[in-house]
Amino acid sequence: MSNTETESKKTEGGDTSSHVFGNALQTWVEIDLPSLQKKLDEQGIELKEDQKASLLSRKNLASKTKEFKKLEDSEKLNQFKSLLKLYQNEIDNLTNKNKMVENYFFGIYRSLAEAPDPQSNWLEKENNLKDQIKIAQRQIEELRTSNEVTELKLDNQNKQTGRDGVSASTLAELEIVTRDAEASKKRVFELEKRNEDLRSANLNQTRKKLHDSDKEHASKTDSLNRDISSMELEIKNLKAQLDKASDYEEIKSELQLLRQIEFGHGDDDDEDETGNANAKVDSILIERNKSLTQQLADHRAQHDDLNSKIVSLEAQVESSLAEVNRLRELNEKLENDLTNLQDVTSNNRFNDNASLISGMTRMTRPNGRNGSIISGQPGNNFGSGLGIVAEDSPSILPIITKQRDRFREKNNELEEELRKQLNLVNELKRQNNSLKKDNEELYERTRYLASFQTPGTRNITTTSSGRKFLNPRPNTDIESNPYQQSYESKLHPIEQFRMREQERINSRLSPLERLFISITRAVLATRTTRMLFLAYCLGLHIVVMFVTIYAMNLSTALIPEVGKNTSTGGIASNKVISDVSSGKVANPL
Repeated sequence: MSNTETESKKTEGGDTSSHVFGNALQTWVEIDLPSLQKKLDEQGIELKEDQKASLLSRKNLASKTKEFKKLEDSEKLNQFKSLLKLYQNEIDNLTNKNKMVENYFFGIYRSLAEAPDPQSNWLEKENNLKDQIKIAQRQIEELRTSNEVTELKLDNQNKQTGRDGVSASTLAELEIVTRDAEASKKRVFELEKRNEDLRSANLNQTRKKLHDSDKEHASKTDSLNRDISSMELEIKNLKAQLDKASDYEEIKSELQLLRQIEFGHGDDDDEDETGNANAKVDSILIERNKSLTQQLADHRAQHDDLNSKIVSLEAQVESSLAEVNRLRELNEKLENDLTNLQDVTSNNRFNDNASLISGMTRMTRPNGRNGSIISGQPGNNFGSGLGIVAEDSPSILPIITKQRDRFREKNNELEEELRKQLNLVNELKRQNNSLKKDNEELYERTRYLASFQTPGTRNITTTSSGRKFLNPRPNTDIESNPYQQSYESKLHPIEQFRMREQERINSRLSPLERLFISITRAVLATRTTRMLFLAYCLGLHIVVMFVTIYAMNLSTALIPEVGKNTSTGGIASNKVISDVSSGKVANPL
């Protein structure tokens, strides 16, 4: 019984594996491997030809590029477009080849992507066939043993009966039983095949239903995902609107506060506003209109008062302007009198403006020792000139002060003009120096051009050493040039010899010495660099001095405590170390 169950299980496993193998076989039949191999051969030949053509085109392009590099710049401009066109054609060919290879690859990929691995299927099929062979061999052995047992039983029965007719009938029955067994085996095989077909059909139907349900679930999932995304977007929008309206309560409270301030209602009216809002708004507007009407009447009254005040102020302004004009005329008259007074000062009456002011103050006194000029004493020209002014104003000092201010402004203007003239003089000096330098250069060039002469080598002299020098033509205009001395001083042989000797001495020095000399010259070149170097030296000296004093004070502050708490030549105790580490040592600074 157990053998039968194991055989049935193995048969079912073999049916499943055979179904998988059948599906794999169907897939490979659809792939049509021979036609695919033929197609791959054709594509490989085409790719090989394209590789050869690409190699030739690249060689041609490389040779064209080398020829282009050897051309002149003027010819390169003409050949550049053709070379660029060749490069563009090569790029287009490579792009087309890339697309063609991609199409070939994806075509093969589509064919082989869903194909199962034949090795595992063949191994599984081989294992199933081996199991079936083992089962068949076991059945053959069992049938053989049963046949032998049956033959032995028949022989024993024949021996017992001793009759041959019985053996013939037994053999006939045995043949009938054998045919029945074969028929039953054949029927069992047909039933198994039918069972396999039914199982495969049921499996296909189940797979189809599962595929349909997967599609339905996928569509539902997509719709739900879309709904979720739309909901999330709507939630985000609502959150954004909520964030924008987050200050609603604050604005509402501010509005109520403004309404209270504007319409003059307290907090007790807020509770009643919910029931009869429209009626309260109308009543509030009526009250507000009344208050505005009252305010308008008040403002009109104030406006009339202000208009009357403006009229009175305009009258005052007109009178003030008349007074100002009168005072201006008096001021002009006073200035004329002061001008006459300056003529009088030539008789040593007043020496300067200070004495003038002091004299004016003395004149304004009602009871002076020498008398008052304003009183109009006879025989005094100044007093007679200012008598009328003194009668109209209580003091002449403010007028003199204004005159002084005008003189001061005039002085400032003159100083500003003087400053401008000085700037102009400096600019002219700078331009004069630049023109002088330009004239010296022009003089040098003129001397150089004058050294040449058209008739030949008439002015060329030869020294004893064989060297030739040019003798320039005499030119009275050039020789009498004022820039000759500066030019000759620059070309003085002793000065040139001194410069050459200085260069020769510097060339013999070491690089460090030359560097030191150049640094020294750079430092001592201008007043600014000298002052900076002096400040640097002083600062460095002060820093070193402070550091030295600090170190000496620190050492002197530490020595007494070490000597007091330790023995001679010993190590400081833990107390001193703790004091020093905790910062109890006095700071010398």
